[in-house]
Amino acid sequence: MTDISLVGPDGGEQMLTGPVQMAVLLNTFTPDLYVQYFRDLRDMIAAGQPLTGDAVVGVMARYDTVPATDVAS
Repeated sequence: MTDISLVGPDGGEQMLTGPVQMAVLLNTFTPDLYVQYFRDLRDMIAAGQPLTGDAVVGVMARYDTVPATDVAS
């Protein structure tokens, strides 16, 4: 496994791409603006809701977040 560190500004876009088959993410937020976002996704899974693109975008919208529309090449 390769260790990668990623630090970005608030509101900035971050994306990692590559031929990764499995990844483990340890994500920290200061301040904790998006912690509840991940709790909401966890609760959706626990309730048996599928994490479809539309469902996740709906949760993202509650946190003034949108999916990236362009992908770095």
